[in-house]
Amino acid sequence: MQRQEFLELFEVALRAAKSVRGVQSSPEVSRFVDAMNRLKQAPKSLACDVVCTTSSMGKGLRFFNDHKNPQIRSEGRLLWNFWLRILYASGGEQSRNEDTTPVKMIPTGSTMKKTGDPKRDKVREILQTSLAKVANEVVETEMKTRVVACDPCVVAVSVECAMFEKLGCFMGPQKAKYRSILFNMGDTNNPDLRRKVLIGEINGEILVTMERQEMGSEQLRKELQRIQERARFKEESRMNMLQSADLIMT
Repeated sequence: MQRQEFLELFEVALRAAKSVRGVQSSPEVSRFVDAMNRLKQAPKSLACDVVCTTSSMGKGLRFFNDHKNPQIRSEGRLLWNFWLRILYASGGEQSRNEDTTPVKMIPTGSTMKKTGDPKRDKVREILQTSLAKVANEVVETEMKTRVVACDPCVVAVSVECAMFEKLGCFMGPQKAKYRSILFNMGDTNNPDLRRKVLIGEINGEILVTMERQEMGSEQLRKELQRIQERARFKEESRMNMLQSADLIMT
């Protein structure tokens, strides 16, 4: 693949994403996904060179990451995290084009971006630790590929920013919500939640709106369902007894 083909593929993906207005699947979504998959197959040296020397790339990726369509948003974040890993792995190496322009490093989660607020930075560290577990929890090959293409630190920063924006500071009135999210993200029995957050199926904006039961592990949800069913059965039994008593009295 040559530089021009790489740029054209990115433009195809961008046009397709811009033509998709809603959340439903469409031929344009399929066209977008196809272009993104082909971009992932580009030589690493080419990806490093183009991403670091083409300013419009960042703007386009941000557009994908904020898209209303969940598939476009997820694929955009996967590609971004995939390129971040390539750039980090490249270290300070120079690109292989004829002018040997040095590749600029884009910060990844390996150097956690600090806010200057100890509480916020601690939340980011806790989220990053939880998200880093996913790579060792996933077994299925295709999902493993998606997971390793995501940077836990980048996702942790994104999630924490959404939490801070929606909930305010950690020590504020939403402290309990913070604790609930952090607990569920790190819960040993809740690998599905952190996997979905890492690969973008659940972003920070959605996570902060989820109730405790929604975030809970499958085991916890089943237990809550059993408790609710037992409570409903007791209530139905009580009502039947009252009705029987009324019949006897009449």
